[in-house]
Amino acid sequence: MVIILRAILTAGHRVTRYLAEFRWTVLGVLVVTVGIVSMVVAIPYPVLLLEAAFSIVLLLLEIRKNRREARRTRFLPRPMDRYVDVVESLATDDNFRVLDTGSDIFVHDRGTSERMRSPEQFARLSSRPYLVPRQLQPQARRFLKFILANHPGRFKGPCVGWNTDFSDSSWSTGDIDVVAGDHFRFIQSDELAMWDVAQEDRTLPAFGRALFIRRDGSLRNFRDSWLFNLIGASTVAVTVDGRLVGVEQSAANMASPNLLAPSGSGSAEPKDFGGVHRLALSRLAINVATRELSEETGIGPEEMAMSYFLGYGRWLNKAARGELLCVTFLNIDSHAVNQKRIRRSERTYTTRSMSIRFSQRPHEWRPDRPADMLPAEYRTRMSMPLGAALSLLAEEVSLTNSPVRERLLRLPVVP
Repeated sequence: MVIILRAILTAGHRVTRYLAEFRWTVLGVLVVTVGIVSMVVAIPYPVLLLEAAFSIVLLLLEIRKNRREARRTRFLPRPMDRYVDVVESLATDDNFRVLDTGSDIFVHDRGTSERMRSPEQFARLSSRPYLVPRQLQPQARRFLKFILANHPGRFKGPCVGWNTDFSDSSWSTGDIDVVAGDHFRFIQSDELAMWDVAQEDRTLPAFGRALFIRRDGSLRNFRDSWLFNLIGASTVAVTVDGRLVGVEQSAANMASPNLLAPSGSGSAEPKDFGGVHRLALSRLAINVATRELSEETGIGPEEMAMSYFLGYGRWLNKAARGELLCVTFLNIDSHAVNQKRIRRSERTYTTRSMSIRFSQRPHEWRPDRPADMLPAEYRTRMSMPLGAALSLLAEEVSLTNSPVRERLLRLPVVP
């Protein structure tokens, strides 16, 4: 009797586990079976009632599982991460320059920047889009639900991500591969990497900073990464009377809330390729940055005299995403800039744009102290993209053969 009872309990346990694990499969088979049978014979009412009850049980199991997983999983920010291991791993390599603004850290990659500035360096948009890899599931889906619940203004807009290994010199003989995706896939990969994932008070080691930093403190390659690796781009615009165009971001802005951003800053989109699939990298950077400049300030393309691609680096606090930085010289003065109105579609993320007088003359600019280029009231609110772009702009002034330097020195840039 005891043996029979044990066998029944074991069988019941196995059936319950099977239904819990394959409940959607069982429900699908049940619905298909009833549908096919009903085409041949009339199904008795009690059978239909039993099917409905069984379906409800399976749905309740799914709801119970999801609620249990939601209670077990927590997403924890890392605001105090100073990336000491990454900085130390790059300290002896002259190819990299680290910019620390006190809140964020940016790594300027000199070698990659130099190659990217070549007119022979092209970017190619892959025909295969980015898909969130299975290794990030199901945490990626839970994180997307968590973000949308707290920030319902997010939308599923198109964007482009890196898919090339810049640590391998072979990339310089071919095109830079990039992939298309959307903002929701960015949230489920890049943004997920900015948070730690904890289950039952245990931090999952395969998530968080491990998604873009190796154990030895080196940065992961884009091509080998599970992340989308969003391409960011910014430009600093300078008026004909030597003023910097700055943009104040609102609290709703994801990248730099309540901070002073570059004149135009955002992420690359497929439309920035201009209808082709292969484009010079420097041209792509300028297309992205100037599009954002127009959207965020109202400055039209006809009011931009010339743009230059300054360089490339990685923003560690944003899952070490690759940023393209530019400068745009305008053919209008600061008064005309101040008269511009922000588009209605941008008001959620942009508070206002304004022209700012530089606090130093160009020959006083220092790449390691970009905040000093701004008036005192703006220095503590300088965003990382603005600091990185100003740092590279200061570096151009020291290059005797730089066209950016020549244009700057012709302008009345005075404190």
